[in-house]
Amino acid sequence: MSKTHWSGQTFPRGTSPASLPDSGGRQRRAWFLILLLVVRPWGNLVWAGLEDEARIQNREGVRLAQQGDWQGALLALEAACRLNPFDDTALANLACTHNNIGVFLVKEHRHREAIRHFRAAAAQKPEDIQIRLNLLAALVAIRDLEAADREARSLLVIRPDDPDLHLQVASAMQKMEDDEAAAAVLEKVLEAHPRHGGARLEMARLQYRRGNLAEARFQVTRALEIDSRRTEARDLLARLDREEPLESTFDQETSVHFALTYQTVFSREWARDLLDLFEEAFERGGEFLGVRPAQRVQVIVYAARDLHKARSLPEWAGGVYDGKIRLPVPTLTTTPDQMTAAIAHEYCHHLVFVLTHGNCPTWLNEGLAQIMEGVDLRRAERILTDEEGTLRLRSLDELAGPFSAARDREAAERLYAQSLLMVHFLLREKGLPAMRDLLGHLGRQCTLEEAVRLVYEEPLVVLLEGLTAGT
Repeated sequence: MSKTHWSGQTFPRGTSPASLPDSGGRQRRAWFLILLLVVRPWGNLVWAGLEDEARIQNREGVRLAQQGDWQGALLALEAACRLNPFDDTALANLACTHNNIGVFLVKEHRHREAIRHFRAAAAQKPEDIQIRLNLLAALVAIRDLEAADREARSLLVIRPDDPDLHLQVASAMQKMEDDEAAAAVLEKVLEAHPRHGGARLEMARLQYRRGNLAEARFQVTRALEIDSRRTEARDLLARLDREEPLESTFDQETSVHFALTYQTVFSREWARDLLDLFEEAFERGGEFLGVRPAQRVQVIVYAARDLHKARSLPEWAGGVYDGKIRLPVPTLTTTPDQMTAAIAHEYCHHLVFVLTHGNCPTWLNEGLAQIMEGVDLRRAERILTDEEGTLRLRSLDELAGPFSAARDREAAERLYAQSLLMVHFLLREKGLPAMRDLLGHLGRQCTLEEAVRLVYEEPLVVLLEGLTAGT
């Protein structure tokens, strides 16, 4: 790779090696040979020295990385790349180190720092799909949806014919609340790979969540034809078998942020009044938890007896959230205004799901929903206080599972009451911003204990000791 640089030589004025007279032909050849014998070996020696030093720095970087000295590894590998910018091994090791630091930082819940390293890794190895997926996941985790969208679309360009990658991108787009883009990606996969069972199932789930039950049935049936052992597909088909015959007779109405499916026993005017109340809940929820979902929320309203046909619920259940808001109407004379509390409660569950991607314990979810609903705190205290004036509280483990499993209404009331008191206590300790941070950490897949320590700086059990100490 060494070159002879003629500009580095000095010749008599008005002459150059090319202009010397023919009679000095042998002399010209001698000059040329001297240059070859002197300059080229000198260049090779210098370049070889740089290459050797680059290899030494590269090995040192790998050694430091293996020892967990990330900063030292970066300095050594960056030096190796400066010494020899054409060393693919050093460049790959530098990218790998940045990526590994990013993964470590994600585990430490330091996503913004991780993103800087993932971007540095991607700059070195833009074609490395795993690095790019790590970057996309971190952007989604901090809800930088604009940057995440750009990254998702660039991944599709890098590998336009990779169905598994497209499936991962579609999943990320759904977390980014861009169902239309996700559906378009899945459609492209299915056009090119019609027997891709994973894409069929993902499309079925997406269409089900959007309320397109007939399309969901078509896709899940095809998924089962491809692989009949898919448990998720069989479960979804069973759900459709329960819901579709009932809901296929319902009417539909939409507002800016909600899509309402309701039984024809209720008038269109009644449905529009109900949607107005949901729009009010949208604004209240945005002020409460700081999130305003981009996708329309699916709401299904049933006569009370019919909700139990679609869902197996205890008789005391006032609604259910399972990705859709399902509300029973107690009687045909019930007005929309009488459902205001239930609307606030179930819509809060949707907001919590958006923020945490479902990674939220039941007590926290139900406590927040009751606060948005406006449940009386004193009533909760009365339910839990014994004759001696002492709060009787259950363990956190008992509050983690679904409350619908409670043995009766009274047991359920105690679970809800304790949830309300616990969440109210946390809000009193550090306020609403801390609660939003807690939900954000859960959305980044922290455990509850990790999230609480990050926000409240002590274990949850210790923190909640103040709940009984204040009574």
